[in-house]
Amino acid sequence: MKFIIINITLIVFFIINSSMHPVHVTVTNIDFNSSNKTFDISMKLFLDDFQNVILKNYQVELNLGKPNELKNADNYILNYIKDNIKITINNNKPSQKKLNFERKEINEGALWLYFTYQLSNKIETIQVENNLLNDYYPDMTNLVIMKYNQIENGYTLDKHTTSFKIPS
Repeated sequence: MKFIIINITLIVFFIINSSMHPVHVTVTNIDFNSSNKTFDISMKLFLDDFQNVILKNYQVELNLGKPNELKNADNYILNYIKDNIKITINNNKPSQKKLNFERKEINEGALWLYFTYQLSNKIETIQVENNLLNDYYPDMTNLVIMKYNQIENGYTLDKHTTSFKIPS
């Protein structure tokens, strides 16, 4: 049932890409890269939603994808993501220093963000907390698709349920 909800939400997310959209959703993919010992993370957010939350939280206009894009926009992006995505390995304190911003892309009203998360220890448990845009939209849904050890699971998070934990 959870996968049906995720699939329906994803379809709605990709179809509705206008400046005024009735759905507030993000999609985060977390894939384990065994050769690099990293999690490769990609996020898709509505561009206007993300810029609105940055304006609210930091009082700056990013103007992403425009000629007048803020010169240090990537710093605001990284700070916001580090504050709202936390990966905890083996019940240790989450280390946001391991989260590296790779790049951003803008495509048809969507903002794609790419990160890597460096792993250093053997993984026994993984906890992911996702609060993206929860502080701006009370109806926000954050979908997380996690692939680890050839197992892929989907999780639906919101302002009431912001995290999940899996054993390795």
